[in-house]
Amino acid sequence: MGLPVRIHQDVRVPENPAENRLAKVMRRQPVQQRGAATVSAIVDACATLLNDYDYDDITTARIVELAGVPIGSFYQYFPDKRSVVHALALRGMEEYLGRVESLFTEGRLAEDWREAVQQVVAVYLRMLVEIPGFGRVRFSDLLDGHRLDASVDQYELMAERLRDLFLTRFAVRGDAPVMLTFRMAAQTADAMFKLAERVDPDERPVVLRTADGVILKMLSGVFDPS
Repeated sequence: MGLPVRIHQDVRVPENPAENRLAKVMRRQPVQQRGAATVSAIVDACATLLNDYDYDDITTARIVELAGVPIGSFYQYFPDKRSVVHALALRGMEEYLGRVESLFTEGRLAEDWREAVQQVVAVYLRMLVEIPGFGRVRFSDLLDGHRLDASVDQYELMAERLRDLFLTRFAVRGDAPVMLTFRMAAQTADAMFKLAERVDPDERPVVLRTADGVILKMLSGVFDPS
């Protein structure tokens, strides 16, 4: 991302933590605009279907029909529907992190780390409403217990990127393990947000407030004095 990173304690920052993730789930990646459009159409179709159907009810035939592409084009880039859902999860994560990065690079980030965390969470919650499929396929799991490829841990990748961004702006003043804390915060937040979607509407604010408090409590071990 081209941002400087402050290294602290257990932090080891790879040059590009997202490198080759997509290559692991696709047969090949497009090199021309036409191929990129085909891949986008396939992933978009999968996102739309996930809003209306359970994972087990989605087939490659339904995906290509909605995408308007030949079945041969599907298999040119993807081995199966599972890989398309995985690509959708990766795309959603990159979209989310891109929006978050803009907070840091465009002068819109709060000066207090707590307020900055709340801004980052707000981006996530808006995307649950705005982005087709984002609320159904998140960073490391599928609906109905279907798991994504364990070799690509989206939670870890997201936590790495968020850690990198926060350490460019906020000093590490606590003694909590930095990377582990960000991983716990990312997974806890996602679990709480999933619960918020399942409870009654009048209970949702309670879950979201609790999630906010838990996330801030975790990260206070990194950014507040010991």
